[in-house]
Amino acid sequence: MKTNFQTRSLILICLVTLMSGCATTHKYERNSKPVALTKTGLVLTKHAQDYSGLSTPHGDATYISTSKYALHFLFGVFPFLGNATIEQTVADFTSAAKEEGASQVRIVQSNKNNWWFIFPPISFLLTPVSANVAGDIIR
Repeated sequence: MKTNFQTRSLILICLVTLMSGCATTHKYERNSKPVALTKTGLVLTKHAQDYSGLSTPHGDATYISTSKYALHFLFGVFPFLGNATIEQTVADFTSAAKEEGASQVRIVQSNKNNWWFIFPPISFLLTPVSANVAGDIIR
């Protein structure tokens, strides 16, 4: 399985920062909210509101994508520093939706990757894990 340079770099930054116990604030992209990187993992939330004049079946919507990065133990099975499970990422997604004033959410995509193969044999024990949940919020 191939991984691109940006994904490897982000996981490496997350791994080093989590292991050092540092905290920082980072802007992921122009229209996203500041992200806190602590021992609870890295959470990135991106928003998009431009639908090129089209509407959704439910009316006015905003697209939100929440990504979470953490270190899990033993091939990504047990959360260690942070929790990048789908359940926790959905909770972070709905929390971000509530902050935006959503009355409903529609999840259209979710995935979770255990990156045990990136830095063997270290990553066999301390495995970088990423999860993503994306969808629309309806106000």
